[in-house]
Amino acid sequence: MISAILLAAGTSQRFGKQNKLLAKYKNKSLITYCLKNLINSKVGEIIVVLGSDQEKIIDKISNFSKIKIVYNKNFKKGMSSTILTGIKNLNKNSSGFLICLSDMPKIKSSTYNKIINSFKKKNDIPMVPFFKSKSGNPVCFPINYKSKLKGLKGDRGAKNILKNNKFNKIFINSNSILIDFDKKIDFKK
Repeated sequence: MISAILLAAGTSQRFGKQNKLLAKYKNKSLITYCLKNLINSKVGEIIVVLGSDQEKIIDKISNFSKIKIVYNKNFKKGMSSTILTGIKNLNKNSSGFLICLSDMPKIKSSTYNKIINSFKKKNDIPMVPFFKSKSGNPVCFPINYKSKLKGLKGDRGAKNILKNNKFNKIFINSNSILIDFDKKIDFKK
């Protein structure tokens, strides 16, 4: 089984006063849009890691199936603490896990499936999606990378882990793996 850890604990500082995950994109809250694409993929479970505005976000997502909602009490320490909270809550039957960002609504279920299918063929090292020459998200990690990721600190993802270890590339025919929404103008593109 491949799990997905959906990082949704941030404070949306660049967005303004409202949490961007609650802002509307195509008539749905941004997190709802991202979550539906994951739910319709081949992931076996989705761990949604919340922090800032958790009650408001839970109101939007609590009726979805296939999700496990967890709280990162250290969310102000940055993305690394959110990743670690998700890792601690992985199903014991997971052979790998995607680290997904909840502000990337353009990633389709078929893209998640392509990454998962490629990872299943070569599951000993991370599978990193690329659009042309640029790496993107989500990255699929083998379960034995849990220990390597435990050293993460601050508001950084797992890029340094990837720099210092081998990984496989999967080429995606869409720049969706590069586009995250940080500002209000991003919702209008």
